[in-house]
Amino acid sequence: MTSFAVALEPAPAPRLAAGALFVHLAAAAAPWIARVPTLPAALLSAAALAGFAWTLARIPGRHARLAGVVIEDDGWRIRLRGAPGWVPAELGSGARAYAALAYLEVRAGERRFGWLLTPRGLPPGAFRRLKARIRLSC
Repeated sequence: MTSFAVALEPAPAPRLAAGALFVHLAAAAAPWIARVPTLPAALLSAAALAGFAWTLARIPGRHARLAGVVIEDDGWRIRLRGAPGWVPAELGSGARAYAALAYLEVRAGERRFGWLLTPRGLPPGAFRRLKARIRLSC
């Protein structure tokens, strides 16, 4: 599978982070707009806002733990922010590829890391190769 080898170090994605914020705020407001009783509405809103922290940690940038991914014939390697060197990893079962969006989930030992990626923050062709790798693996 040498044709699908790829090295990823995506650029920060502030537009994607702003879009995610908008979606989570809309999800937090939806129970109140639908006139759900107070306690369930508060719990649903709190879950939507807490989910934003999880989403933000998966958008490339300084807040993401994952800093780089290399996919080659001999497997996957990841580089974590603030840690020296590369760590062996494998593609996680939660990875998904869509037309203009990809969720990359990798496992290194017992830990899981992820990125929510768009073609805008990656070199030309890298997004297509990543999507092909995800689709062939899952």
